[in-house]
Amino acid sequence: MTHIVHRPCIEDETFEQVDIIPSKLPPAGIALDTDYLFTSRTEPMTQAQFEAMLDPDGRLINEHQLRKAVFLGGVCENIRKEVWSFLFGLYPCNSTAREREAMLIDNAVRYHEMKARWKTMLVLSSLPSSSPLEQGLYARYQLPEDPCPVSPDITHRSVSEDVFSERMKAAMCFNHLGKHFYRIDFTTLGYPNLEEQYSSPEILQKIEFMRLQAQVQVNRHKIEMAKLKANIRVIDKDVPRTDRDQEFFKGKGNPRLSELREILITFAAYHDHLGYAQGMNDILSRFLFVMRSEVETYWCFKTYIEKIGNDFMEEGMIRKVELVRLLLQEMDPELHKHLEKIELGNLFFCHRWLLLGFKREFNYADSLRCFEILSSHHLELSSLETERTVMREEMREFENTGGDTRTTGLTTQKEYTFEVFMCATVLTECRDEFFKCHECGQVFSFLNGLKFDLESLLTKSERLFYVYCKKTVGESFQMVDNKLDSVDKPGFFSFIFR
Repeated sequence: MTHIVHRPCIEDETFEQVDIIPSKLPPAGIALDTDYLFTSRTEPMTQAQFEAMLDPDGRLINEHQLRKAVFLGGVCENIRKEVWSFLFGLYPCNSTAREREAMLIDNAVRYHEMKARWKTMLVLSSLPSSSPLEQGLYARYQLPEDPCPVSPDITHRSVSEDVFSERMKAAMCFNHLGKHFYRIDFTTLGYPNLEEQYSSPEILQKIEFMRLQAQVQVNRHKIEMAKLKANIRVIDKDVPRTDRDQEFFKGKGNPRLSELREILITFAAYHDHLGYAQGMNDILSRFLFVMRSEVETYWCFKTYIEKIGNDFMEEGMIRKVELVRLLLQEMDPELHKHLEKIELGNLFFCHRWLLLGFKREFNYADSLRCFEILSSHHLELSSLETERTVMREEMREFENTGGDTRTTGLTTQKEYTFEVFMCATVLTECRDEFFKCHECGQVFSFLNGLKFDLESLLTKSERLFYVYCKKTVGESFQMVDNKLDSVDKPGFFSFIFR
């Protein structure tokens, strides 16, 4: 539904009549100039475009340019791993290609030392007669259909209990002798060309020194074994249910499940304040699918969870959902009132959208694009793009009023992230369906069958973002020129009722 709203002062020579979206808005309105209301979305960033952002030594020249390009179109699959390495903080943007190779070695050493320590402590904290399975070293779902001996590298899973037990005994002996039971497998990391480069005596000596440093750092951290074992029990329930419809994670004894498990346990062991929470497995699986490396996946995941960790705490998620409620109340008070009437005014059903970045509302390919677009943080109310937009609007208002500004002094809610605008967009676009629901069960049934068109959702959410920026410097609320309707794709949602 579209409403026609007029500016409060029709004597203004810039007066115009425009259409409003969403369909129900607060009483007042101001017009938006359409030249910057939203930025036209683009095709995914290509390898040529990405390489043009790097200098001859491999440094990322302009991080803002990269984040903007990711936000506008996402990333082509063949360069996603390289782009995510910058996007999720695996490597600093100003690092050279050579420096990143050294960082990769250091990351591998530290990760394996952390993993080796919690495995050793699980053995030491268990009864001598306990099997590796009882000790928590691996789970039953890691066993292949036809167990058989494998390479002696303990970091390779999917082995029978007997084989694992013998390997663990040998590993413990080596550990007591001050040696190590892992090696850096560059092929597994996805860098087979580095195998020969990092096998010289000098380099191996440096790697050994890295190991000693990593051991010192790792041993400084106290692992709460009771908490860790409790986390392992939950992890072992969640991992077998993670993205099993995807070929990458299908099959009994799939080694990818072992990698998911060991990354989650390693993270929980060294992040006592967060531990493991349901939903982390869904976030981690995307990193593993893209990075195809246990080591690089761990560090990307660690950096990401440390940034959004508060969302996994009760107070953090309550606050995030509250932001959606505040924005909806501002945009569409009538819809908010109706949701309150049917006891859904707290909007807690938005929790999954916010925590997982709409992962289950898209097909897998689109869910990856959505995740990287949200993680670009290009369009946040604390971003450079917002500052430019607000400043530009203040200048326009100053010119239109002859220097007599009409600004009311409203300020932006800096905590509104782009996914908050996406949630608000979904709610307002579905308002007609919500009004047909008169109890909670009807709403959940409707939402469970909801499928999104990614491009349309992003376009409308971006529009709402700029409208909000406009509102903060004007007297009234949101107006969108009807010319913008031409960019909307048909069929924003497809409804599938189960």
